[in-house]
Amino acid sequence: MKLLGCICLIAGTAIGAGMIALPITLAKSGLFLGSLLMIGTWVICYFSALLNLELNLRAGKGLPLGALSLHYSGKKAYVAGSTSLLLLCYSLLCAYIYGGASTLISFDGSPLSFNQAACIYAGCLGLVMLCSIQKVDLLNRFFFLGKISVTGIILLVVFWYLDFANLPTMPQANLVLKDMSLAIPVVFTSFGFQVIFHTLTNYTNNDPIMLKRAFFWGSLVPLLAYIAWTTVVCSLIHSHNPVLFEKMAFSSVEVGEILQALCHISGSPIMHHLTWAIGFFAVLTSTIGVSLGLIDALKTKHPILNNHWVAVVGALVPALGIAILVPNAFIKALSFAGMILSFMALLLPMYLLRCANRADAPLKYWYPILKNPIILTAIVVYGLWVIASELQNLFGG
Repeated sequence: MKLLGCICLIAGTAIGAGMIALPITLAKSGLFLGSLLMIGTWVICYFSALLNLELNLRAGKGLPLGALSLHYSGKKAYVAGSTSLLLLCYSLLCAYIYGGASTLISFDGSPLSFNQAACIYAGCLGLVMLCSIQKVDLLNRFFFLGKISVTGIILLVVFWYLDFANLPTMPQANLVLKDMSLAIPVVFTSFGFQVIFHTLTNYTNNDPIMLKRAFFWGSLVPLLAYIAWTTVVCSLIHSHNPVLFEKMAFSSVEVGEILQALCHISGSPIMHHLTWAIGFFAVLTSTIGVSLGLIDALKTKHPILNNHWVAVVGALVPALGIAILVPNAFIKALSFAGMILSFMALLLPMYLLRCANRADAPLKYWYPILKNPIILTAIVVYGLWVIASELQNLFGG
């Protein structure tokens, strides 16, 4: 049962706003290339999980990235790890507030403006965050189970609306480097379970076999869910609303537009509400998890922030401000988060493994596969690729 619990926790942490972002991001590349990109990213994320688990197991207990950096390298690495964690959490929280507000105004008959919806969403989130961790955990479990159940129902129903002779399997136009640069960081961020390595290491009592199995199956579930969801959403909109699909191909569409289109395609009032619910809960569960992590991180940075109320305000207000001021912040913030995550989950752990290998004699690998230079090189190359892609997005025009 402990293994099953770990698998659910990993999958639940990963599956979230990526369900909305991936169809938008991968529309232009086509389902075949998009699926290959997701599979390749899953492979890298799984090996990066083994890398991070290796560091935790060698340390003798689960440690957050900042503490791991201090343990293996020193204060400079600690600062780098802690700073990247804060940047990642703020980027994700900004994206999720934007996505949550967009889903709220997409509901039929909603009288709210985007700014009003963003403030209401952030305010309600703040009230939830003021509750005890036990209450937040129970609420999040309810939302996650609801999300998985509704997703399964929607996929089964809309399957009958698919036109298998007209699937968007190939790129919609000539792909250029900028198109892939936009997609790669978002795809990588969608497999974001990297914040729970230390938690599960302690939870499993440093059991390397259980951890390996948990992260294999726990990361495989999001891959299958993302491929199925992206295929269904892109195919439906491509067949029934080609104008909107063209907007998706150029990443000029809002989250709410996708949800509205799916609602209207089904034509069923029940499916209308279910489709809206899956989009909202997908963003909400991600928002809750990231908010908890950011609030806990802020409490360790300054005595003033150790006050729970102050930490909640310090987490939500800056993210809300960015979400309101930056147009289409959902995709932009997820993409930026991918660059930070690649440093946190790939490049910095690779450096720490080198430090650990220099300190350990003789070397003992809990996961001997990490001795393979091809795998280690692939992790570094992919991490640099994600960072270069986001820099291209930011400064390449």
